[in-house]
Amino acid sequence: MESTDTPDLPAAGDAASHAAGPGFGRLLQRYLLPVGLCDTPSGDLFAERAALEHNKQILRRWMPHYAKVHTVLAGSLLTVCTGAHASEVPGWVVAAAAITTVGELALAITFGCIALVLRLGRD
Repeated sequence: MESTDTPDLPAAGDAASHAAGPGFGRLLQRYLLPVGLCDTPSGDLFAERAALEHNKQILRRWMPHYAKVHTVLAGSLLTVCTGAHASEVPGWVVAAAAITTVGELALAITFGCIALVLRLGRD
């Protein structure tokens, strides 16, 4: 057998592949969206209540972050759409940026309202 300089890469399902860390897409998804933050409640009534309380604490901690991120993204996209150079680019580019801006505004408002409700609605 010939030796090569390239190391063997673990298969996608191996535990060693997860030890290297998540990929860029997974990190970007985690930074932009609250995916995988909450635990699924299971077990008896007390375990379910404890899981729900834990989920509320996590959401109280992270929802302001997601609201800030999407507010900054919406503001920067709105600046791009309405900036001085917006009239110099093709219309389809401005339309695509406007659609993205509307989505970012919706996410910023949604996450901001959730953060506000979680902050004000202490049990």
